[in-house]
Order: sequence, then C-alpha cells, then structure tokens
Amino acid sequence: MNKVELQKKRNDVRRLLRHSSGIHVNCIRLNIGNTLEHERAKFEKCWELKNAGEEFLTEAVFENGLRADVVNLDRGMVYEIIASEGEDSLKNKAYSYPLPIIKIYL
Repeated sequence: MNKVELQKKRNDVRRLLRHSSGIHVNCIRLNIGNTLEHERAKFEKCWELKNAGEEFLTEAVFENGLRADVVNLDRGMVYEIIASEGEDSLKNKAYSYPLPIIKIYL
C-alpha cells in the first residue's frame, strides 16, 4: 500500500469516530476506571504497533457511543483488552463496533 492509499485508509477509519473527545494519534490515553494490568496491556499493544510503524488511537469513541481500547488506523481493527467482561458484552461489541475486533486476554 502506498502512502496515499495508507492515508486514505486512516482517514476512512477516523470518520467512524467522534472527534469531540480530543483524540490524538499515537498517544496513550489512560482510563482511570481500568486496572493497572489493563492499562499495561494497552500500553504494550501500542508499543508493538508503534514499533511496527502503524498508527493508533486509544480510548476512541465511535459514533454509536462505544469506546474502544485501541484502534489501529492502518489495519482498520480494534484491539480490546479482556479481563472481566462477560460474554454478552463481548458479543455486543463484536456486533456494534464498525470494525473487526481482536481480543487480548489478560
């Protein structure tokens, strides 16, 4: 994928998100409602993405109001850190998110 196609892909993914929440690319936003282990796993995934040269957003809110742990702008996927969420919550996210989900279990 060339640079123009990559930027178009990133822009297409960003159009799925609310922009009023002050989202910054490649910055890790902490959610104080999460456990330290959850935030550490989010940090490690972001570190991996940055080292791979991929752009990401954290704590991004989709237009439908759902919040994602990490959104990979280059691949158009969501990484969800799973610790204590029930199966119903995961099914709801998989159905309601406009992007595919990859689950990261603690």
